[in-house]
Amino acid sequence: MKIKKLKIALMVLLIPFIMESCEIFGLELQQPYEYDYEIGVPDNHVNLKTLDFIKSRPDLFSLLLEAIEYADAASLYSEANATYILPTNKAFNSETESDLSYFQTHKLLFIENGDSLFVAPSSMSFYPKEQVKEFLLYHIVKGKYTWSNLPAEPTWYDTYATADTAKVNMYLYKDRNPNITFNNFNGHYKTNIRPRTSNLLSDEGAYIHVVESWLDRPTSDLFR
Repeated sequence: MKIKKLKIALMVLLIPFIMESCEIFGLELQQPYEYDYEIGVPDNHVNLKTLDFIKSRPDLFSLLLEAIEYADAASLYSEANATYILPTNKAFNSETESDLSYFQTHKLLFIENGDSLFVAPSSMSFYPKEQVKEFLLYHIVKGKYTWSNLPAEPTWYDTYATADTAKVNMYLYKDRNPNITFNNFNGHYKTNIRPRTSNLLSDEGAYIHVVESWLDRPTSDLFR
């Protein structure tokens, strides 16, 4: 009995250290929603329109906002019946090899003193506007999808991008900590992409999921 009580006491003492370690090593936990006692569920409202939410977090979305402004795409972020998948700065500019960030996987050719160099840019404004706009459109899904209505099986959903293959694959991965999984299909540059923060609700009524990886389109072979 004494041993059991000692183990419990040690666990209680370790909890603050574990939580603090998560912050020290950058493993930020999703902030708990405020509980709404009137409707009996956690309140996931950001109390901002989608674009204003992006603007409110330059620490996360400065590169995304720059891309939106460069592509003249601000009007895309006012939809109500939509699901916004918002890539963070890390999705664009991480130099960690395993992250496969957009800039690192889409290097541009520069010629300097007669030498050709492939260099990762520092901004989406180095790419053609149409490419950037299509990138943004692909990260906006038609319809509202979150934990409550996504299936447990991988399912394709239409985006606002123009190509026939401009579909995003989403499903709810169910385990002890269920979470949404994006584009977990053969051939995607990265597997098991899950949101850093999800199930946020904008003032327009759209759902927002924040991801630290960008999403790439499937090829037409997957739909044959």
